[in-house]
Amino acid sequence: MQGPPHMLNVPVSLHSTSMIHSAGVTAGQDKPSLTQLDESDKQTMLQSRGYSEMLKERTGHHLLLTAHRGTGPTSVFGSTFPERYLPENSLEAIKAAILQGADAIEIDIFKSRDGQVMVTHDDEIWRNAFQADRSGATLPDGESKASYLVGQKSVEELKAIPIGRNGETMPTLAEVMTLVNDANQTLTQYGKNPIILNIELKDETAVNELLNLLQDAAQATPLNNIVFCSFKHEALKELKHQAAERGMGGVNIAPGIKTADLFGKDNMNPDFSLKDPKAGYHALAMDNLRDLVEGNGFQGYDGILWDLREPIVDLAVSGGKAIHASTSDFRQYGDNRDFTHVLLELSKRVDTFFKCDNVDDARKVLLESSILLNGVGIQLMYKQTPDGEDCFYFYRPNDQQDISHILQTGASKPIAYSKLALK
Repeated sequence: MQGPPHMLNVPVSLHSTSMIHSAGVTAGQDKPSLTQLDESDKQTMLQSRGYSEMLKERTGHHLLLTAHRGTGPTSVFGSTFPERYLPENSLEAIKAAILQGADAIEIDIFKSRDGQVMVTHDDEIWRNAFQADRSGATLPDGESKASYLVGQKSVEELKAIPIGRNGETMPTLAEVMTLVNDANQTLTQYGKNPIILNIELKDETAVNELLNLLQDAAQATPLNNIVFCSFKHEALKELKHQAAERGMGGVNIAPGIKTADLFGKDNMNPDFSLKDPKAGYHALAMDNLRDLVEGNGFQGYDGILWDLREPIVDLAVSGGKAIHASTSDFRQYGDNRDFTHVLLELSKRVDTFFKCDNVDDARKVLLESSILLNGVGIQLMYKQTPDGEDCFYFYRPNDQQDISHILQTGASKPIAYSKLALK
């Protein structure tokens, strides 16, 4: 992984950089390329990176924002999703995240029947097809749960299935790489760190095809600009082994760590929550993780934000590893700032990638929390109301506020935004 990014004098506007619709098309305009940035896109990306650099300055250059599935999961909303969101893992959502100034982009991959590496969260097509029954109870004519799978369809067939209301379709990994590489050319030109591509290997049978693609594009996509993750740990070991046999060094891997890996299955409820929210890790958890990560030469740990505690941080620090802190579909945090407190504490000690659903929103909340916690005297704060009006207020930081305990107790888990939105 490359070192801390350098600060440049990029003009920064006071307006919001929320880019959920940035990949859309204005009436009367030609459809823009989805795998290239135009000059306006490049300026927006650079301006947004200026905001991100403010956050890095306040967090010792250890905190990076990773766009989760582009601009966040949409499959969690059911057969449709709010109109203002772009479909997860689509080129449109990934491009929007790039324009928000994401440090990294997280995507999920499966292999098609004809050996193409496809970007999608699920093998089950009905989980992501637009207006489909997410339970799979109602499928297209002639299809069954055994046939309506990514692995059972050709790339041509998959490209005919819309995943969004505007006809968006499932991209190939090659298309996503072309888009990210195009953005990275501009970032490199301006002396900024490239976007990291965080590839989650969902399909253990796709290792060979994945490496073939990366090897063909080695000059355009350096391996040190990619981080692989997965809950399929044996597939990650195979990925590293095959890469080494091909002479592909510098493979960064952060295995996914499940809640049960840390707290034990006996401490889990059926909905994956903890029976005891104050429970600590089970006795062998850290030994098992050390064997997994350090024993296989992996780069770091990919854990759920709400599961992170002091022992795993100590383990990462002692081994010189990074932490990838994931959320599910939390877009609105309200008064719950626990997630920012965890991230700000982590960034004091270890390189931290925060997988968030909206880079712009997360960056604003993190910046504000950092100012409130570390400010001196009376702070003049600015917010925009839900109606879009400007709001200024004075804030006096609480000198006695201490968040160091947050990694001992863990962050409280808020209500998922998908559930809030359905109320």
